[in-house]
Amino acid sequence: MKKLIYIGAMSALLLSACGEEKAEETDKAQEELDKAKEKEAEHANKEEERKAKEAEEKALSEQKTKEETRDITEKKISADEAKRILEYSGMGENDKLISLTVENGEIKAIIDLAPNKFNLPPEDIAVSMYSQASDALLEEEGWKTLTIEYVDIGTVSMNISEKQSNELGMYYFPVAIITERLKQ
Repeated sequence: MKKLIYIGAMSALLLSACGEEKAEETDKAQEELDKAKEKEAEHANKEEERKAKEAEEKALSEQKTKEETRDITEKKISADEAKRILEYSGMGENDKLISLTVENGEIKAIIDLAPNKFNLPPEDIAVSMYSQASDALLEEEGWKTLTIEYVDIGTVSMNISEKQSNELGMYYFPVAIITERLKQ
């Protein structure tokens, strides 16, 4: 009987010890799970902060663009100034400026290009002339859109927001886009 009581007590102690090991394993697993949840929450917070910062930067950029556009249109370029620039930068000596208007920030011109002595396609001449005129106008303020119709060739219209900058910080409209717009 003593043996039986002894075996029972030992079994109880053994089961108790096993229960403590399982409890320790469970506690460790719970601690690891808690750490993983903390890391995940930390990562989620960082991601939310990054997205909020991106949204703030985008909003500031949009606001700056709106302010620049407002500043540009508040100054308003005159028809005489636009005509002077076009005649100097965007036309050959035998080309004719048929009309020019400046309304609501849009410069609209109709130009009749004279035949060229180099036998170049008129479309190429129109693209080159638009590029030169727009380069000069991009140095000025007070307009949003430049639309030039070249008689019997086509029309090109570009918004100042489409300007790009070269390595010297000078603004221009890409020739490829001018060419594409002329063909439409």
